[in-house]
Parts: sequence; structure tokens; C-alpha cells
Amino acid sequence: MKEEKRLLSLGELQDVQYEILKAFARFCDDNGLRYYLFGGTLLGAVRHNDFIPWDDDVDVSMPRPDYEKFIEITKDSPWLYYEVKQYTQPFIKMVDTRTVMEERIIRESLKTQSVYIDIFPIDGLPSSKEKQVKHFKRIVKRKRYLTFNIVDPKKIANKNRLKKVVLQFVFSVFSLGNYKWFRDALNKEARRYPYEESEYVSVSIWGWAEKDISKKDELENRIAIKFRDSMLWCQGDYVESLKKKYGDYMTLPPEDKRPPFHGVCYWKEGKDSK
Repeated sequence: MKEEKRLLSLGELQDVQYEILKAFARFCDDNGLRYYLFGGTLLGAVRHNDFIPWDDDVDVSMPRPDYEKFIEITKDSPWLYYEVKQYTQPFIKMVDTRTVMEERIIRESLKTQSVYIDIFPIDGLPSSKEKQVKHFKRIVKRKRYLTFNIVDPKKIANKNRLKKVVLQFVFSVFSLGNYKWFRDALNKEARRYPYEESEYVSVSIWGWAEKDISKKDELENRIAIKFRDSMLWCQGDYVESLKKKYGDYMTLPPEDKRPPFHGVCYWKEGKDSK
């Protein structure tokens, strides 16, 4: 008889992700690689010394040179059950291979992954505001086409029925079935301005873009911050970064503004954390 899936609760999922995060941080420190807590994970560390209570993912960032070196030296995985993977997005994930995660809105053929932490590259930016805006527009265009090719249009949620139908139609029309081409094009654009030669930097490849611009020398002035029972690195200008992204970041958002789970997570058959 087939064994029933043992689903992970949110607390169990966070525990698995925390173990991945600790292994990642140790590896980076041992190999002289710079990393920073990022996005909601940084906010969780500052506001809760832990995960945001309803958060179900971990975000870290690395300067592009460190990010590329990390990929290179982890090709022969130095861990027992952790691996570095590239799925559909233009950034890497460090995963626990004992687990399965089925992403909620991803196409059926692409949705099965493992529980992970997201690792984003930090790339250089042009110095002028005008050139930054043009750069971000090119990135957003490529990200949009990538999204068309990885999101399942049938799973798009929108309370407005007309908007939902329109979105589903658009996603169906612009899905060309080759997400890797768009993923690589997005990465190529993000690398247009080398990190080493830039005064300003950003995780421009996904998400925040304009709200994530830092002066490189301020970002690189790293600070150790408490996360559960660990001290992990964050960027030197983290207060300004959080203000730009979240405004009054120490105030909890209303419950209807707290994002839903990314998907369903469970242990593989015959596997367990014990």
C-alpha cells in the first residue's frame, strides 16, 4: 500500500529551511563568500529575531562574483542531503533533497521541487538614474515573458472575474514553452553592469529592483544580526533598505495582507528528519 504523504506544517517547514540556511551560512563563512539576509528574511531577523510568523521561504543575496563562485565550488555537493539547484527562476536555490515542494501556481510539469532557500545575485547598476530606469524596464520585460512561461494560467487567482479571464488569456497567448531561454535572457540583462565596477548595486533580477538600490560600499559594510540561535550577516544599510521596501517595517501588516503559502511540502517516502 502506498505510504501517505507526511505534510510539513509551517513550523516544520521553517525548521527545515533554517537548517538549510545554517549550512549555507557556514559554508560561505568557511570559504570566504559574502552573503546577506534579504527581503522578508531580513525583516524577520530585525523584527522577530526569527522568521516572520507566517513566512514560508528564506531569501539571501550574494554579490555576483561570490554567487558565481558559490555555484562553481558546490557542483560536487559538499553536503549529505543539500544541493544547489536552478529551477525555473533566474536565481539558484539550496534544497533539502529529502523533501518535496509542489509550487502552488507553477505549471504542472515544472511545479515539483524540494524545500529550499532562495539565493539571489546582487548585480551592478549604472550611476545615472535615467540609465537605471531603462535597465530595470528591460529586466521587467524579460521577467514578464519568463512568468508567462512558468505560471499555470488556470491557477491565477483574482477576485475580479473579468481580470482573471483576461490574465489567463494573456498567459496562454504569450506562453512559448521555452522558459530557459527567457531565464537566460533575464540573467544576461541583469549582468549588464559588472558588480566590481559599479558604485550602485541591487538584486535587480527579481522583485524589488528600484526599492533595493544600495551604494556598494554601504552594502558591503556587513553587520551580524540575530536569527534564532545564530548570528547571520546583513547589509550595512539594512535600516534604509527595509524602509524603502516596507515603510513602517516594525508594524505588522493586517492579516489579509500576509501572503499565502508557496505550495504543499512533504517528506519523500521513507524519509524523515529524525
